[in-house]
Amino acid sequence: MSVKVIVRVAPVFVLPEVRLNKDLIEAGHLLIHLLKPASMAAFLLALWRFSSDLGWTADFLISEGVWSHWQLWAFSGLSMLAGQSWLTRRLQRA
Repeated sequence: MSVKVIVRVAPVFVLPEVRLNKDLIEAGHLLIHLLKPASMAAFLLALWRFSSDLGWTADFLISEGVWSHWQLWAFSGLSMLAGQSWLTRRLQRA
């Protein structure tokens, strides 16, 4: 009994390096400094919503809709931290 394995190689597309101008770099640094407090606010709202679900705190600010779930607030906080990390690494290369 023999086994035939077919391997297919796909070409890798590399995006060209884009040079950033001075104004865009300054705006990126400002965004880096604003993302950390914004992510902390999102984490605090997630904590408030979670503790409200457990009955530890008063009712949450948003009681209905998509933004009334603590998971979404926690995910948005993590997304902001990930974006800040990526932007920091990107601006160090510029």
